[in-house]
Amino acid sequence: MIGTKMHPPHLRAALIERARLLRLLGQAAEGKLTIVSSPAGFGKSTLLAQWAQSVEGGRVAWLSIDRLDNDLARFLKYLAGTLHRVDPEIAENAGSLIDSSPVTPVDSLLTSIINDLSRAAEPIFLVLDDAHLIVSQEIAAFLNALVAYAPPAFHVVLATRGDLPIELAGMKMKGQVVSLGDGDLRFSLEESEDYLLNVCGLDLAIPAIVSLHRKTEGWPAGLQLAALALAHEASPEAFIAEFSGSQRDVATFLAHDVLARQRPEIQEFLLRTSVLDRFCLGLSRALCPDIDCAAALETVERSNLFLIALDNSGQWFRYHHLFGEFLRNKLDARAAGDRARLHAAAASWLAAHDHVSDAVGHALMAGDTDFAARLVETCAMPLIMQGHIPRLTEWLNQLPEELVSGRPRLLLARVWAQFHMSRPRQAVRILKQAKDLIERLAADDRLGPAVARSLKAELRTLTAGVISASDRSRSATRAAARWLPDFPEDEPFARGTLANIAAFSHYSLGELDASRLLSLKARDYHSMSGSVFGVVYSDLLLGLVDIAAGDLCGAHEHLDRACRLARERLGQGSYAEAMSAIFLVELAYEWNDLQGAERILHQHRQLIEECGLVVHEMACKLHLARLAAARGRHDDALIHLEAAERLGIEKRYRRLTASALNERVRMLLALGDVRAARLALRSRGIEVSPGALSGPIHPMEENLRIGAARLLIAEDRPKEAVALLERVAARMRSDGRMRGFMQVRALVAVAARRAGEPLLALAAAVDTVTLAQQQQAVRSLVDEGAPMLQVLDFARTRIPAWSGTSETAVFVETLFRAFGRCGIDRSLGGALFPRPGRDLLSRKEMEVATLLMCACTNRQLAETLAMAPDTVKWHLKNIFGKLGVANRTEAVLRLREIGIDPAPMPPPPRHATTPPERVG
Repeated sequence: MIGTKMHPPHLRAALIERARLLRLLGQAAEGKLTIVSSPAGFGKSTLLAQWAQSVEGGRVAWLSIDRLDNDLARFLKYLAGTLHRVDPEIAENAGSLIDSSPVTPVDSLLTSIINDLSRAAEPIFLVLDDAHLIVSQEIAAFLNALVAYAPPAFHVVLATRGDLPIELAGMKMKGQVVSLGDGDLRFSLEESEDYLLNVCGLDLAIPAIVSLHRKTEGWPAGLQLAALALAHEASPEAFIAEFSGSQRDVATFLAHDVLARQRPEIQEFLLRTSVLDRFCLGLSRALCPDIDCAAALETVERSNLFLIALDNSGQWFRYHHLFGEFLRNKLDARAAGDRARLHAAAASWLAAHDHVSDAVGHALMAGDTDFAARLVETCAMPLIMQGHIPRLTEWLNQLPEELVSGRPRLLLARVWAQFHMSRPRQAVRILKQAKDLIERLAADDRLGPAVARSLKAELRTLTAGVISASDRSRSATRAAARWLPDFPEDEPFARGTLANIAAFSHYSLGELDASRLLSLKARDYHSMSGSVFGVVYSDLLLGLVDIAAGDLCGAHEHLDRACRLARERLGQGSYAEAMSAIFLVELAYEWNDLQGAERILHQHRQLIEECGLVVHEMACKLHLARLAAARGRHDDALIHLEAAERLGIEKRYRRLTASALNERVRMLLALGDVRAARLALRSRGIEVSPGALSGPIHPMEENLRIGAARLLIAEDRPKEAVALLERVAARMRSDGRMRGFMQVRALVAVAARRAGEPLLALAAAVDTVTLAQQQQAVRSLVDEGAPMLQVLDFARTRIPAWSGTSETAVFVETLFRAFGRCGIDRSLGGALFPRPGRDLLSRKEMEVATLLMCACTNRQLAETLAMAPDTVKWHLKNIFGKLGVANRTEAVLRLREIGIDPAPMPPPPRHATTPPERVG
C-alpha cells in the first residue's frame, strides 16, 4: 500500500486563508455527508487539506482516489488502512482479512468498520479526494451502505469533479448533506487580489487584477496559470487585455505558454514524468537518465508548476491532474515508441523496487506483454500459498484476456481462484484451456523440462481439486493415488495441496484412516513450502477426521491449532481462521455450549457465507438451523435448512444435500409434521415404501437413509427402520466413523423400543451412551427429543452401571439434566417440540377445533360461530396444517392426543333469514 495516498497533500507556506469556506466546512459535523464538487482546478484538495489541519475535537482520515482504486479489494484495503491510521481500534485486521479471502468480504468489512466507528471516542471525518474516479458499482454500493449506517460521530467528505455514486436524494431531504459547489470555490475579488499580489508576488495594478479576476471568473487554476505566464511578461497589462476564453481554452493556452517558457531540459523532464501517476526522484531518474533530475525537480517545485507533494518529507509527488493530462496529450504527439519506452523504464524501476502492482500497468502500457506476464507470474504462487486470492485476481484483471490465455501459469492462477471460490464448472473450462496450452508448448519444446514438470504438477493438482469440488470424490482419490508417487519433490506446495484434496475426498467417502494419513503428509509438504494456508487446511482436515471418528477432544486440538496459526501468521479474522473456526461451532454445540457456539458462529458467519468453500458454507447453515431450533425458533431453523438444501443442489453436492435433508426431516418430525417430512423426502426422490430402500447404500447418501428411517419410526413401522439403520450402522462401524455410529445407534434404540424389542433397545442404548460419554456428546441425544429420553429412562432402571457414582452414571445424569433444561418430558410422545394446544392454535381456531371434535359439519360450524362457509374452510385448512394431518378423523385424534376437550354439543342448526356475519 502507498502510504502517501492516505495523507492530505502537503501545504505550502504561502496560501490564501479561505476562512469563508472553512466555516462552511465546519458544518460537516451537522450532517452525514459533505460534498465539495467542482470542475478541475478549483482547489478542492488544497481547501480540504487546510480544513483537515484546522479540525478541532476530531480526526481526519484521508484517501486520494486514483483510477486503479476501482478494484473493490484494493479500495477497501486503502479505506480500512486510512481509518486505522487515525484510530488503531478501527479495521485492525481488515488488510489480512481482504488478502486471505477468496472473495472480497464486503459485508464483513462493512459490519466491522461500522461497529468500530460506533465505539470511537471522538468524531472521525473520512475525506475521499477525487471521488469522481470511482465508477465501480460494487464500491458505490459499499459507500452507500457506509453512509447509510454511519454512526453520528462519523462523517464522509467527498471531493469530486462530477457525478457521484452516492444516493443523495433521501439524505438531502433529511438535511444530512452539506454541499460546496464551484460557485463557493471560486475566488472572490479579495481572494484573487491576495493570491496574485501576496502568494504569487506579482506587481499588478488593481484594474488589472479586477480584469483578470473577471476573465477567469475566480477559477483558481486559471489564476494560477495566468500568474505563471505573467511572471515572464514584460507588459502584464497587455497580456491580461488579450487574455480570454473558456476554461478549456484558458487551460490549453496557458499550459502551452507555461511549458514553452521553460528551459528545454525542464520541458523534457515534465513531459517524460507525466506518464507517472506519482513519482519520486529515483523513478524520475529512470525515465530521464540524461537530465539532472534533482535540479529539475527543485525547479519545478520552486516554480509551482502544478506539482503536488504527496508527503511531508517531499519524497513523492504528482502533477495537477489538468496539467498532467495536458503534458500527456503533448507527449502523444511524439513517436509512439517514445511513450512506450518511458512506460517500460517505469515498469522496470517499479518492479525492482517492489511496486509490482504499478509495474504491471506500465508494462502493459509499454506493450511488453512478456514482462507483464512475468510480473504477475512471479507473485501469483506466493499469493496462492497464503490464500491471498483477491490480490491475485486484481492483477489478473489488469491483463487482457488474450495475454492470460497465452500464458499457462496465468491460466492456472485463474483456476486456483475459481477452485477456491467453489466454481468447479468455470474452473473446468479454464483448466482444459490450460492443459491444451501446456501440451502444445511442451510438444514444441518451448517450456523446458523443469518448467514443464512444474506446470504439469500444478495442472494435476488443480484437476484433482476440480474433480473433488464437483462431488466426484472417488474419481479424485484415484487420480491423486496415480499422481502423488510420481510428483516432483521440488513442488512441495502442489504436492501438499494434492494430498489435501485426496484427504478431503477420502473423508467424504468415510475412509478416515486414508484421510488422516494424507492430511499428515500434506501438512509436512506445506510446512516445507512455507504455505500457512496449506498447513491450516491440513489441520482442518485432521479435525474433521477426528470429529467423524468420535474423538472430539482431538478435533478441538487440531482446529484450535489451525485458528491460532492463522491468527499469528495471517492476522486475526482471516479466511483461513474462519474456515477452521466454523467447525469449532459444531464442537461447542455438541458439548451443549450454545452461547459459545453462537459467539463463534456469528464472529465468522459473514465471511464464510461470502467466501467459503461449499462445505464450509453448508456447515454454517446447518449450525444456524440447529441453534435456532435449540432457542425455540423453529420456523427460522427450517428456513436455514431449506437454504442449505438449495445450496447443496446448486453446487451438486449430494452428501451435503442429504445432510441438510436429514436435519430437516428430523426437525419436521420433532414438530409433529409427519406429512411434511414425507413430502420432503419424496421431493428428493426418496420413497419410504417396502422394498424401495433395500439397495446398496452409498456413503454420500447415508443421511437420506437415516432421514427415511426417521419417517418409518414416525409412521409406526419401527422394524423396517431398525433394519435400515442397522445397515447404515454396520458401514459406519467398519469405517471407524464412531460419531455417526453413535447417532445411528441412538435411533436404533428408539425404533427397537417402539417395535417391542427391549433387548435390542438396551443394547443400542448402551452403545450410544458409551460412545457419547467418550466424546462428552450431549446434543446428538438431546436433539432426538422425548423418544430418546424415554429410552434412556427405560435403560437406566435396567443397567446397574448407569446408577450410583460411576463416571457413566454421572454422564447419564448430565444427559437427563440437559433434557430437562430443554423442557423435554419423558411423558411426551414423539414430538421434540410439542406445544400445548392452546398455544398451537389461535383463539378462533380453538373454537373451530372444539366443535370439530363434536363431529359438527361445516354448516353447523358456520351457524354456531357466525362465520361464512369459506371462512370455516380457511380455518380448517390452517388447523390441519398445524396438526400435520390430512382429514377430519386424523385431526380429531391429534386434538385428543394434545389434550383438547370437545365443546358442548351445539344446538340444531337454525334456519336464519339472513346470512351469517362474515368473519376473518
